[in-house]
Amino acid sequence: MVAEKTRKSIVEAFMALLAEQPWESVTMTEIAGRAGVKPSTLRGAYDGRLAILADFFRRIDAKVLDGLDEDLADEPPLDRLFDVLMSRLDALSPYKPALRALAEEAWRNPALAARLNRIAVRSQSWMLSAAGIEWSGLQGAAKTQGLAIAFARVLGVWFTDEDSGQARTMAALDSELKRGAAILGRLDKAGAFVASLKRFSRNARRDKGAKPDAADDTGHVRPA
Repeated sequence: MVAEKTRKSIVEAFMALLAEQPWESVTMTEIAGRAGVKPSTLRGAYDGRLAILADFFRRIDAKVLDGLDEDLADEPPLDRLFDVLMSRLDALSPYKPALRALAEEAWRNPALAARLNRIAVRSQSWMLSAAGIEWSGLQGAAKTQGLAIAFARVLGVWFTDEDSGQARTMAALDSELKRGAAILGRLDKAGAFVASLKRFSRNARRDKGAKPDAADDTGHVRPA
């Protein structure tokens, strides 16, 4: 069992290396050296770089969840989500150079981008939960994926936003959330329309298959 303190040192070492050199150049041996651990200890803690990265984002998730503002419980859902995601950006702030380099690499590396997307979707499901927004089922999958994409767009602004007030970043986040809410609203209406069509189709098939009561020559209905 690798101690939590050691795991944290490994994660911090990895993020520091990502800020200094490309993703493909960072080796497990370098990570172990920067963290001050034996390669065998690193192997016992993580299977590879993606596992370390996934742990980094789990730690960010936990930091955001631990810092939830209970006073926002009565606020509208989008306001709560805005606050949660701004808290996430605050937690990510010390690692901005590493994350910017990682995002640039993902543009060139589709396989890495796909794996990062899976990690991002998992994290955003927790952000939705933190904001008290339901995300289960097929529509929930659309919400988490959509939020992951929207947040990635916001990160693109955040990477170049040097203002301490983060005005550009907040404007981008507000715009992305409103656009996402509008899309989900249309999906809700489309889903309701499709559901009504399915009910109509089922009722039509049932009515078509029903046998009418037979009548004798006196006009009395008799059992079919």
